[in-house]
Amino acid sequence: MTREIKKVGKYNYVYESSMVWDSEHSKRHKVSKYVGKVINGDINNPKKVREIVSIHGIYEIGHLELVFSLMKDVLSPLREEYPDDYMKIVAFSLNRLIFPLPLKYIKSWIEKTWLSRTIHELSPESLSSMLKRIGQNQDKQKSIYMKLMKRNEIIAYDTSALFSYSPGIRMAGFGHNNNDLNLPMIRTIMGFSRLRNEPCYIRLVLGSVADIDTLRKTEEELSPGTLFVMDRGFIDDNNFGKMDLNGLYFITPLKRDSKLPDYSINSNNFFMFRKRAIKYTSMTVKNYDIHVFEDILLRAMEENEYYSLIDSGKKPLYSPEKAGKIALITNVREKPQSIFELYKFRNDIEESFDVFKNLLQVDTPYIRDDDTLKGYVFVSFISLIAYYRLLKLLKEKKINNKISVKDALLQLSKIYLTDVGDRIIMAEIPKKVRELAEILELKPELFPKNVLS
Repeated sequence: MTREIKKVGKYNYVYESSMVWDSEHSKRHKVSKYVGKVINGDINNPKKVREIVSIHGIYEIGHLELVFSLMKDVLSPLREEYPDDYMKIVAFSLNRLIFPLPLKYIKSWIEKTWLSRTIHELSPESLSSMLKRIGQNQDKQKSIYMKLMKRNEIIAYDTSALFSYSPGIRMAGFGHNNNDLNLPMIRTIMGFSRLRNEPCYIRLVLGSVADIDTLRKTEEELSPGTLFVMDRGFIDDNNFGKMDLNGLYFITPLKRDSKLPDYSINSNNFFMFRKRAIKYTSMTVKNYDIHVFEDILLRAMEENEYYSLIDSGKKPLYSPEKAGKIALITNVREKPQSIFELYKFRNDIEESFDVFKNLLQVDTPYIRDDDTLKGYVFVSFISLIAYYRLLKLLKEKKINNKISVKDALLQLSKIYLTDVGDRIIMAEIPKKVRELAEILELKPELFPKNVLS
């Protein structure tokens, strides 16, 4: 019996042949038996078709490739600070970003993805222990924030609340939610970078701590040259001097009853902001600049609301000289228009809190103790950074009005790699998914390129 190679199309196939006697026709003839297909030039070990297509696993990878490509500068310090827990952090944060699930279901989700080839121990107990270890060391979290910070950062600074009924959460203190219900809450402090257009800092404090007291600790943690853009309630005369001493800058509105600004001054100075006329006056008080801005349209709306209330028989408080006006105090020596635009950037952090609580589902964590909660919030914060980087990419490609971050991740999850034993092959990619990958400059033929394998 001899072997021979037959070429069919662009592939080579191995056959075994022998000569047999055909008694019916009284002659010998050749009989060939199929052995298998030549793989990688190995003639001696041909594979049968069934062996070739024996599937060992099908894994989602497209969405992971995109996230890993955008998060290299974050993942590197995470690996340095948490070498033993790095893989679990990656698994947990990706799940919160892509498809948030309770701890007990995260392992099942990971098993569908390419990460399952490198991440194995993901029991609810191991994930919970990981979160607790991370929460016990705030210095490592701070180290990661500082490695990502740029010089002279401009940070929108604000607080929000997480509500928890867990008896083990000692940080929870009673406070009022948006519906004025008195509930146990933990105060969440967040910073949003204007330079990077993404969240850059998060910390939890006792629910009973006042906003003004949260700032003092944050001042000590951030670098000189940082500019804080804040709402009312974070700063007083003592903070002004301390921030100057620490080389920090601030922009914050004064309370309506403050005696520092002169609201009676009329000015013809104005600029346009989002097609709205903004008049302004400026003054210097105690070495700080105070800018009084008047939104012409807002003034008309407030005045109209005042007369509507009068007409309904009510007696509202109303100060004509303060209508439509806001006074900002700052130690930044910039033009009034620049100060106003920097203050309006503060709205980004409110959107960031909304994404954090709703899209990433971090609003009501049922966690048993403070340390685990701190770890839970930190790892979820990594997901928030990834979300904003994805959003930034969609905006750069001018498709953010056509597809959301979540939808983009869902579509890219349809890019699969198939393990057929001796090699990895790319499954057929739907047309719309391939078009999206091309827009985002992903190259599926190179996968896995960034994802751990």
